[in-house]
Amino acid sequence: MSGFGFSEEQETLREEVRRFAQKELAPGAMERSRMQPAELYEALHDIDRQIVDLGWTKINVPEKYGGYPLGHVEIGIIHEEVHKVDPTVEAVGGMEATSALLQTLPQDVQDEWFPPLISRERRHSFGFTESAAGSDAAGIVTKAVRDGDDYIINGEKTPLPGATVANAVSISTKTDPSAGFKGISLFWVPTDLPGVTITPLPWMGNAGLYPSFVTFDDVRVPAKYREGEEGMGFYTVMGTLDWLRIIVALTCLARAQASLHDAMEWSKERKAFGRLIATYQGVSFQIAEHHTMIEAARLLCYRTLWLKDQGKAHTIESSMAKWFSVEVSVQAIKDMMVIIGHPGYSTEHPISMRLRDVLGYQLGDGTPQIQKMIIARLMIGKAVVG
Repeated sequence: MSGFGFSEEQETLREEVRRFAQKELAPGAMERSRMQPAELYEALHDIDRQIVDLGWTKINVPEKYGGYPLGHVEIGIIHEEVHKVDPTVEAVGGMEATSALLQTLPQDVQDEWFPPLISRERRHSFGFTESAAGSDAAGIVTKAVRDGDDYIINGEKTPLPGATVANAVSISTKTDPSAGFKGISLFWVPTDLPGVTITPLPWMGNAGLYPSFVTFDDVRVPAKYREGEEGMGFYTVMGTLDWLRIIVALTCLARAQASLHDAMEWSKERKAFGRLIATYQGVSFQIAEHHTMIEAARLLCYRTLWLKDQGKAHTIESSMAKWFSVEVSVQAIKDMMVIIGHPGYSTEHPISMRLRDVLGYQLGDGTPQIQKMIIARLMIGKAVVG
């Protein structure tokens, strides 16, 4: 970002991504949103090839594998423009986190996994949530017990987005249950290992997330697949969540912007009581209010990405962006659906799909209550807030 806005290069990137999304992603986007995981995975094959050809899967990957650096503001721009058009496409956000986690592993493991992940011949996902713990990242019960050169993992993760099509998952475990959050370690677990069972979850939205319930029954994982030092996993999880929360925020705002556009176009064509409904303040004021809220949320998101690019702390901003952006998006899409009326409530209209999607994002990577707790603790102090 240059000054108080995007640089010329960033604006050029936005236009390039926007053209790609309209030409290549818009056709069939609504149909893909209704597909089952296996069907959707196949339907996205050609799009995935194009994303690989664009070089997006090499962003912030080590140069050894053909990677190149790109700022997080730019990554946010790509993600936002893609998700305005097609919510089923994973363009850039996930690979950023995958690359960071994979680089904590030995070189031979990186050599094994980076090339097929870049080409999308393989997929990776991560899950830190369990049914009994929810947003309590330190309250997990999945255990990893050292056994010679291996660890034996037992437990479950749910929901684990992407696991249905993943070849490996990064999960949090307790290697020292008596040490609280300091006893958490992360592991890169290939999903074809004996004892890994993946069951798809029937969510009402977010088809492109491929949500799953994953169990680990005496899964033997080589010690070299431990991500980082033993007992340091909690800190890695928190850093990963700082990134994912911004991506979730922009994901929802992209859907809200698309819904606002649909409602504006509708209001300029739809008549009621002999007038275009855009001439009624009950309609036009709502559009103005939500445009203002969406823009405020976007500024918060991009400021957070700018802080990350500057190497500055941004945990509080990340939580603010996630909570505020999702809430703004939910309300905006609901109100835009009302402006459009019954056609917007149809499963054939994209606005109904967007509403189902953003409702789910209220839960992922920390509920609104969790985000407010993080913000309050960092502002007031954990000793006071609890």
